Amino acid sequence: MEQALRDLPRTGKLVAESPRRQVWRFEYGGRPYYLRFYPHGRGLGWRLRRGLKGNPALREFYRLQWLQKAGVSGPRAAAALMGFAISGRRGDCVIIEGLEPAVRLDDLLREHGLSGEEVPGHVELVEQAVEILEKMSRARLGHAALEPGCFLVHAGKLYLFDAEAVHKKGLAADEILRFGASLEPHATVADLCRGWASVGPRIPPPKVNRQARVLWRRELAEATKNPSNVGRLDAGEWSGDFFKHTDHPRRWSTVSRLTLTEKDWAEAWPRLLGQLESDQFEVLKRTAVGDVLAGEIVLAGHPIPVVIKRPRRKFWYRYINEIGRGTRPRRAWVKAWQLVVRNIRTAWPMAYMEKRVLGYAVDALIVAERIGEHDLSRMDLNGLEAGKRETAFRRVGRLLRRLEGSGLYLYDSKASNWIVKEDEKLGPVPYIIDVDGLRLTRRSPRGGLQRLLRSLCERPEFTREDASALYTGYAPGATAEQMKKALAAHVFSAELSGKLPAQGLGIAPARREGRA
Repeated sequence: MEQALRDLPRTGKLVAESPRRQVWRFEYGGRPYYLRFYPHGRGLGWRLRRGLKGNPALREFYRLQWLQKAGVSGPRAAAALMGFAISGRRGDCVIIEGLEPAVRLDDLLREHGLSGEEVPGHVELVEQAVEILEKMSRARLGHAALEPGCFLVHAGKLYLFDAEAVHKKGLAADEILRFGASLEPHATVADLCRGWASVGPRIPPPKVNRQARVLWRRELAEATKNPSNVGRLDAGEWSGDFFKHTDHPRRWSTVSRLTLTEKDWAEAWPRLLGQLESDQFEVLKRTAVGDVLAGEIVLAGHPIPVVIKRPRRKFWYRYINEIGRGTRPRRAWVKAWQLVVRNIRTAWPMAYMEKRVLGYAVDALIVAERIGEHDLSRMDLNGLEAGKRETAFRRVGRLLRRLEGSGLYLYDSKASNWIVKEDEKLGPVPYIIDVDGLRLTRRSPRGGLQRLLRSLCERPEFTREDASALYTGYAPGATAEQMKKALAAHVFSAELSGKLPAQGLGIAPARREGRA
């Protein structure tokens, strides 16, 4: 063992590195081991931090022992070495027995999320996670950074391998909420309620997870400010930000799985701008407010269908109120990422560019991935199977409920701002395609469902059964009386045209005739 550690750069392999820590893998006696190396820093600041927090290697070693004494399944801490040196660089390290083959829980969830398949042994993994939290709670242990990345899955068993943030203050409610918020895209409501009932306070779970907002703010900053995820492009008079890479790709976006560079965008932008100036893109919408265009661009050798929105300033006051707020494409860029970090399906934001003269933006545009051709206002509803039609409207209502439950409000949630796309494994999947009407709010917003129903009721194909499915997805616990009251204010074109009996509308005949 001593000789293997002396020759670690030759006998081992560096598997992870950050400014604060290195992780090496080596073998001894036919068994794998992992060495976490904390190099010594320089200067007074490093000495003060070390004096306040203690030796990081020794701290992690003791915390792994706390977990072992509590009966929590995790890797065994073999040794801690002070003053250890790797290639002449001194530091401290902790040696942990390896669990192989193993996969991190967040990687496992991400992989199956991309494939559209359920995680094998989902119920067993949930039970094991709850058991780990129960044992920590009984031992008065907590974890300040509890996330799926702290767990390993080895031979179908769950292990807590990251003990750096373990403490002896007990498992706090915010730590449980943080874990639930990080699992929300992959766990069911029943899973989250089961975990809260087992280890949470003896009170009902909160309707709004306050830790989710903290997690979304962190991910939003990563997506829009981290140089590894977003880049800056300067091309003459035009400049802006572009998407490079994400550690959390989504199944519903092809662009999210790509890794793009500044060179890719520098080559694609002149062609895109030339096509714009020569009006070669397909015009989806052209009004005094702006243009919505569709086409295809090539990035990193991949042809990508895109939608380009180029707004115009219709009113004089927009030249003033955009000062300090940013242009509409810049604001749409941030709003789109607010949806992405909440795992709400939308057109993936790819880039926004602004043309500036003396520092003032005189023109701007945003480029997003194109999802489909027909929105919900033009979709052939009668061409859908009965089961898929009901599923589609239920999922639209559910997505609107999730949107409003996350503190966002789409005040212009008309049918033309939604697209339902068929997924080969998941069936009909809804998307939000226009984020200009998105607003942040701390109150419980209302009105999005009514606005969507008003626009859908203008379609002859939209029936009361479709409206019932939409309302069921939006308010799954509503009674029949509540549903009847909510739908009573809407007149259906199909019923007015005599295709269906107009009964139970609850609307006066005069109003119905005037609407007709």
